[in-house]
Amino acid sequence: MTADATRVRERRLRAQGLALPTDRTPTEAVRRLAAVQSQEPGHAFWSLALRSHATTEAEVRAAYDAGEFLRTHVLRPTWHFAAAEDVRWLLATTAARVQQANGSMLRKRGLGTAELDRGARVLADALAGGDVLARPEVVTVLADAGLPCEQLDVVLLVMHAELEQVVVSGPMRGATHTYALLDDRVPRGPADGPDPVRLLRRYLAGHGPASVRDVARWSSLTLTTVRTAIAELRDELVTVEVAGETYHSLPPGPDVGDLPPVLLLPLFDELPLGYRDLAFPPAPGHPHPPDVDLRSGSVFAGDANVGTWRREVRGRAVEVALALAPGVPDDVRALAHGEAVRLARFLDRDLDLR
Repeated sequence: MTADATRVRERRLRAQGLALPTDRTPTEAVRRLAAVQSQEPGHAFWSLALRSHATTEAEVRAAYDAGEFLRTHVLRPTWHFAAAEDVRWLLATTAARVQQANGSMLRKRGLGTAELDRGARVLADALAGGDVLARPEVVTVLADAGLPCEQLDVVLLVMHAELEQVVVSGPMRGATHTYALLDDRVPRGPADGPDPVRLLRRYLAGHGPASVRDVARWSSLTLTTVRTAIAELRDELVTVEVAGETYHSLPPGPDVGDLPPVLLLPLFDELPLGYRDLAFPPAPGHPHPPDVDLRSGSVFAGDANVGTWRREVRGRAVEVALALAPGVPDDVRALAHGEAVRLARFLDRDLDLR
């Protein structure tokens, strides 16, 4: 069947759990999306608040500290949140591809199999007995073992240990992230093996409709692997065509709840980053120059990306800088301001709106 781009984007908003109201917990929001990009954890916590009933960062962090969802390198070579029960099979499905993507950087740094495996063993020994280590402590442990300890070396050594299912995130110490043994946080189970079909089903449940290229980019799987998985799921899928491209999804449920009129989507949110095709179009005069990384969030209204926003926590205040396209109507601007107020409350800070 055919569909228009607007309808596809609306279905994506609903699949991602952004329709209101929602009674999901933050962990259920993570589970719905299968994995949530989280190299900027504070921004990712806000992503989960937009998709759950959480009203404060403390609520989201409590679930994270309890190990209901964890942070590790999986999928693309960056951090993601994943529900505890999903971490092992996701790693089993994608780790080899992420390792392959890291190959050239590992060679440049002179990190071979011997160094990577020794780093994982050293970390496993240091974390034995339920200990957790913050990043500076990890650096000390690796240095004491005679391993390279420049910043990028440490990133690659720890990432290898994560991909090998040795270490994973531990509970936070104030604002500091820690590492723990994965075996201490998630017991091994019978359904922890590689499963591209399971990954496809979970991605489409929380992101569809999506193209083959969307799935491959998000998951790090090859186009061939994705197409094979789609063929196995063919009888379960709904497909639509837009401008000659095919988009796949699981059968949608009833359209329950209203779509939010304005969203302040944070840096690396799953909605703008989860797709290669049919992105939300920028409004005329959009303030983000093409091909320039402003490290900013996106302001979505209706079927368009209407601006950018950035935040800076300064003591008891959070400074929010909004930059909206010139044609954005006053009522949408007021709603965007209201979302900035909501963000400040989430962070338990006073708002300094720019």
